[in-house]
Amino acid sequence: MLQIRKETGWGAGRIKGELYRHGYRNIARSTINRILRENGFKPEPPGDPDNTWANFLRRHASTLWACDFFTKPVLTMGGWVDYYVLFFIHLETRKVHILGVAPNPNNEWMKQQARNLCVFFGELDEPPKYIIHDADTKFTRDFREMLKAEGVKPVRIGPRRPNQNSIAERFVRSIKEECLSRFLVFGEDHLRYLIDNFVAYYHTKRSHRGLEYKTPDQVDRKENGETIESLNRSDVVRHEALGGALKWYERNAA
Repeated sequence: MLQIRKETGWGAGRIKGELYRHGYRNIARSTINRILRENGFKPEPPGDPDNTWANFLRRHASTLWACDFFTKPVLTMGGWVDYYVLFFIHLETRKVHILGVAPNPNNEWMKQQARNLCVFFGELDEPPKYIIHDADTKFTRDFREMLKAEGVKPVRIGPRRPNQNSIAERFVRSIKEECLSRFLVFGEDHLRYLIDNFVAYYHTKRSHRGLEYKTPDQVDRKENGETIESLNRSDVVRHEALGGALKWYERNAA
């Protein structure tokens, strides 16, 4: 675990998730924090206390999706342009669907995204009944009405209350801190490439504390994996993607 901390800078939660994903589940975060402190590393700060809205989201997570935008400056032939990325996230599995990328998400663009979204939801085993979103004016009336016509009710959260859409906000923080903020992006294709690579990593390689240290794909397939009694440094191999911006570990097959 010390080697993982040195190589990645991760806190106890991320380290525990990586160990858990490889079957070593007999160590607590408090123990990892203690070992980090004893070896000169600062422990991760305590998380924010939970609240009633978050408890509500957890209770109904299997039937809820949330959505939001995030932005990234992109260098184009005409100069720097802010691109908007519209994504949806399933609260129970944390699986993410990138719906669209555009420099100007106007009403016509949003109507087309609503059509695309209805097609995507129609292919799911359990289509959502509700979608949580903030008061951003880009979620236009036409967009909302088209979803309602397909039996999906948009639920608008209060203004300036990001904690009410905390899971979507957390994904935005993750993709920006762990990927997008580390790159100068040259054109829309480059942006899509970075996003696609991060989402694939996020689904299959990145453990999540809110998922009991599983990946979204493991939760979706209801996988538990094996439990092992010990895990040595030689038992795992580090892998990288996007020039080392993304890191994960796999069991050594040798």
